[in-house]
Amino acid sequence: AIMRQLLVFMLPILLSQLLQQFYTIADTALIGQALGAEALAAVGTAGLILSVIVNFFIGFSAGLSVLVSHLYGEKEYTRLSALVQSIFIIVFVFTILFTATGIALTPVLLTALSTPDELIPMASLYLRVALLGLFAQLLYNTSSAILRALGNTTSALHYLAAAVLLNIVLDILLLFIIPCGIAGAAAATIIAQYTAALLALRKFRHLRGAWQFRLVHPIFVPKHIMPILGTSIPAGLQAVFMSISSLIIQTYINSFGYAAMAGMTVYARVEGFLYYPLFAFGIALTSFIGQNVGAGDLARIRTGLRTSLRLAAGGAMGMALIAGLAAPALVTLFTNDPAVTENALDAVYYTFPFYWLYGINQIYIGALRGLGDTLYPMMTALAAYCVFRVAWCWAWDIAGTHSMHIVYSAYSVSFFVMAVLLWAGCRRAMARLEKAA
Repeated sequence: AIMRQLLVFMLPILLSQLLQQFYTIADTALIGQALGAEALAAVGTAGLILSVIVNFFIGFSAGLSVLVSHLYGEKEYTRLSALVQSIFIIVFVFTILFTATGIALTPVLLTALSTPDELIPMASLYLRVALLGLFAQLLYNTSSAILRALGNTTSALHYLAAAVLLNIVLDILLLFIIPCGIAGAAAATIIAQYTAALLALRKFRHLRGAWQFRLVHPIFVPKHIMPILGTSIPAGLQAVFMSISSLIIQTYINSFGYAAMAGMTVYARVEGFLYYPLFAFGIALTSFIGQNVGAGDLARIRTGLRTSLRLAAGGAMGMALIAGLAAPALVTLFTNDPAVTENALDAVYYTFPFYWLYGINQIYIGALRGLGDTLYPMMTALAAYCVFRVAWCWAWDIAGTHSMHIVYSAYSVSFFVMAVLLWAGCRRAMARLEKAA
């Protein structure tokens, strides 16, 4: 029964993430074929900046799902409506701040990443247009996280499927039929994002089940600010730290030229076949554990955690093998440049054998969030992904070893460091829960 419930939570999110990965591959391939390797490198650099913000939104919304799932498990429906209203108001304020700041700082951010001068105009145009879709991103992720916390894991998948199809059609239209360059690719993306966001919001407003959203007064409850921010911001920052480490390491990668930059962009697309499903598993486990914490069922929490660890580790090994074997064919979808291809495949073969550790990490992160602890995963991400990875590359560079293999090994070793830290934190969190019970 627990395995079935975990799969009910996980499979729609897994399919959503795979669908998102399929879209990312199609989008990147179309840009690479229509605009060339330089555009691919420009989009990859701009995408790193966007990923910092988007990953914050995804983590932020995952943190919100903890609060929602706890109240739903406790059947506190009036308090739940008031909480959800406050969540959407805070989301709106965050969107305005992130969009305005991102557009204003675009040149500074690209320069800080040591982006080659000839790529800055193209990357800057793509980034500024894409930033206009941040409101849609946060609205969709928040609505989807609330729906998941209520047990509805399928609706968001349908809306994402519609958005992916629309995005690919618009990419073909704006890159090949009506050539609009890199701005056309960014515009296609944000139109699709707003479509998914509006569909998810419409579903949320027309829920059927134990709880339906009702407007309550006052519209915003100030006492909700601290629980919302205290739970969601650490979860958001935990997701961000991995992207920030990538941004910092990108300055190291950029020193190897466009082939290394474009190679890592292509690698990131192939890596998504592992990253997104495992990330989805962690998000699904947060909702499962959150509901059982609200219901006070400790036995189901323990069994769910053990089952998830086995599934994630075994699944990651299988997916890494399949993706590794398919990598040579996948890479040719994006580029015919031999130097870019060599860099991308080198990254795949160096990192994929260790990706089962990332699966373990996502399970522990999802469990800790569901138990109500979003601060510890944030601190471990800071230590393992930001501090350790950057220090690793810096130390080897000082020792005289200047190689892309240093970057690849930084990723693999940091997975192990984080797994140890999260294992210890999860044991402590479970002990606290059992003592309180």
